[in-house]
Amino acid sequence: MNKDCAAEKKALRNKILSLRDSLSLDERRQKSKAIQSLLFSLPEFAAAQRLALFVSFRSEVLTESIIRAALSLSKVIAVPITDLARKQLSLSRITDYDTDLAPGTWGIPEPKPDRIRPVALHEPDLFIAPGVAFDRQGRRIGYGGGFYDRLLRALPVRKPVVALAFALQIVDRVPFEPSLDEPVDIIITEEEIIDCKEERDNSWPWLF
Repeated sequence: MNKDCAAEKKALRNKILSLRDSLSLDERRQKSKAIQSLLFSLPEFAAAQRLALFVSFRSEVLTESIIRAALSLSKVIAVPITDLARKQLSLSRITDYDTDLAPGTWGIPEPKPDRIRPVALHEPDLFIAPGVAFDRQGRRIGYGGGFYDRLLRALPVRKPVVALAFALQIVDRVPFEPSLDEPVDIIITEEEIIDCKEERDNSWPWLF
């Protein structure tokens, strides 16, 4: 990783996390509810029968309600399991939010060992991803481990990737390294749905 880019990412990550952490729980609940409404209005979401969804932690967009509602719609839901040794994510199907999950790596809820139902990467129709900072062209930075970048890069066929974020997480430009970083296709905030592909097409020149 380029040292200057890494330093720029770290500074931006710290800034945005500080802003996000300053949101009260009530604010996050209200904003997350609006994000859920926009997500469920998305044609890609309506068409997807199988979803890969992240389970929120810390001050992320709250996804418990999204997962419960998607399960009630009879969608197949897969959530990540973190493999620290390999520095990668795998997917496991959940059928019940309350009984399938328990605190796992870094305290993030993950499927219990006796509730793991492996899901191959080619199976989900739609990937819903977290992140720390985004720009409107879909560039993304996470927490610095590269787990989601490696997951998206490993997809045998690229599927639509939707990121959920609060509006304060959208910045003018995110530092980007083409060999390491994977962009997202759509970003949903409490204020809008951002079509990143359209933004990329309208930004010339747009270089990774």
